[in-house]
Amino acid sequence: MSSQRVFRIIIVGGGVAGLVLANMLEKFGIDYLILEARGEIAPSVGASIGLMPDGLLVLDQIGCYDAVRAKAANYKVETSHIRDSKGKSVSCAKGFMGHLERR
Repeated sequence: MSSQRVFRIIIVGGGVAGLVLANMLEKFGIDYLILEARGEIAPSVGASIGLMPDGLLVLDQIGCYDAVRAKAANYKVETSHIRDSKGKSVSCAKGFMGHLERR
């Protein structure tokens, strides 16, 4: 009789962190279950995601960067704004994509 116990990892939330963890577990053949409050993963609810260099490095390490980069290839953000709660721009960065790519 085997002394190893079978286990399953429970991931609470199907957001970016939960899906990255699920991807990593899948690569190692580890059983997992994602629990998500919504009826679907990544519903179109008007949200967005910003991927900064550290996050892109993680995607590269788990083998997803090329697919994400290909999907985003036609989208260029030349100017980035940080806005206050009323929508007023409080900070503006021009040449934003070039800056991120250099980093």
